[in-house]
Amino acid sequence: MSRSNTFGFFRLVTQNLANRPWRNLAAIAAFAIIAGTFFSAQYLMNGARQSLDTGIDRMGADIMVVPKEYSSAGETVLLTGQPTSFFFQDSGFEQIARVPGVAKASPEIFIATLYGQACCAGPVQLIAIDPARDFTISSWLQDNPGVVMGKDDIIVGNSIAGDVGSNLLFYGHTFHIVGRLGRTGLMGVDMAVFTRFEDAYTMADESGVKAARKLTIPPGMVSAVLVRVAPGTAPATVAAEITSELPGTKAITPGGLLSTIAGRLGSVTTMLYGSSIAVTAVSVPLLALVAAMVAQERKSEIAILRSLGATRSFIVRLMLTESVTLAFAGAMAGIVVASVILLAFQDFIALTLKIPFMIPSPAYILVAAGSSLALSSGIGGLAALWPAIHSSRSEPYETIRKGAS
Repeated sequence: MSRSNTFGFFRLVTQNLANRPWRNLAAIAAFAIIAGTFFSAQYLMNGARQSLDTGIDRMGADIMVVPKEYSSAGETVLLTGQPTSFFFQDSGFEQIARVPGVAKASPEIFIATLYGQACCAGPVQLIAIDPARDFTISSWLQDNPGVVMGKDDIIVGNSIAGDVGSNLLFYGHTFHIVGRLGRTGLMGVDMAVFTRFEDAYTMADESGVKAARKLTIPPGMVSAVLVRVAPGTAPATVAAEITSELPGTKAITPGGLLSTIAGRLGSVTTMLYGSSIAVTAVSVPLLALVAAMVAQERKSEIAILRSLGATRSFIVRLMLTESVTLAFAGAMAGIVVASVILLAFQDFIALTLKIPFMIPSPAYILVAAGSSLALSSGIGGLAALWPAIHSSRSEPYETIRKGAS
């Protein structure tokens, strides 16, 4: 039988932690703040990055070309789904398809709808596509062979209310929902309604009579062109070529969108990481001081354990295990609380920060939680290390004699 079993190692740990509940709760709270803030920063960044990747993959585009003066609006359409309408100044967008490195080019028309739509609390982004050249919705149609996008048919994003088979009214024109896209977290896809060019033109022609406000779509003009680059070609290279050959355009790439997201998240993640570092910087010496005080209070207890045959390594392991247990418990509490808050306010976070956001994959969450647990446990062990070593070096006979006197 090992000495650890003889002394009831884990029983001792449990009893020692139970004897100091209020002091231990304070330590748990400190570790909860450290782990919760660290986990939240990773969760937000991973959720935004994964949402962008999923949304871009659904769009099937490597580049989105928009008028230069509307580059910010173009990014906002994709990232937040905020409705807008703009057009190129001329109809020369066909030149994009002839730029070296461009495999496919799909024009789109952005139409901001009016308030009061049955599907949503606010205005909705209508996106008109050319089925002959589109590769965004066409890929979804290929995966759903029973769906055909015909006259007045629309395919809606995951966040648009309305069942497949029901109707929606935009600018007085009735559309029929024939499909719903899967959730991506990219609001420019989830909050969009896709229709055909010809149906958009018909809607605009009828709006003067049927709608509260007339809709005007300049003939032959488009708002954006989605580009899929040829295999083996860098999107950044093709983007530079497009803006060079077509002055007045802006090529938006996934890398550029990620930089925009990082910028919008920067202040929040910096605050979270900064808070985690600040709390760590304050907690480590404070926890070390508390551990030293506890060790001083337990001198007689440790001396008795030593006199009963406990080794120095046993004492060190005992005190480190107590500290790491508190750190682990605090970290778990912090991660759980942070997860609940992030899940409850997921949409609010996305709208406030103007970023795409979806729940990260289980693998991302496990990595974020694991790193937060490791950080807290490491801090707990570090704070208790020196007091544990110092206590283990005391002579049991001298300690008991001084205590008795």
